[in-house]
Amino acid sequence: MLIPQNLYYTKDHLWLRKVGLYDFCIGITDFAQKEIGEINLIELDLKGSTIGKSVSWGAVYGINATFSLIAPCACKITAVNTILNTKPSHVNTDPYNNWFLSISTHIFANEFLTCEEYNLLLNDF
Repeated sequence: MLIPQNLYYTKDHLWLRKVGLYDFCIGITDFAQKEIGEINLIELDLKGSTIGKSVSWGAVYGINATFSLIAPCACKITAVNTILNTKPSHVNTDPYNNWFLSISTHIFANEFLTCEEYNLLLNDF
């Protein structure tokens, strides 16, 4: 299973790529996409330009499971990857380059899991 070292992770199987001082791209991990199976729909439930911590902001539907997208932190949405509206299965082929949202937040990267910590979390599955 692929777990890139240059990303941050959440216990809910999201990855975050730092792209600025307080800016991140966010997507689902390789583990999550494998659990979901072939992804046929990504539904984002965005109400406004902000998301509160622990709030559901969408779901990923696949053959094996439905995966809820839960915000790891309060954040402002700066961009949405609209390519996934027509080609959601791209997440299956390359989960770490097919991000869902670009966000801005005033928390620090050390509040997320490192690749080593995420790998230890996966040992429980």
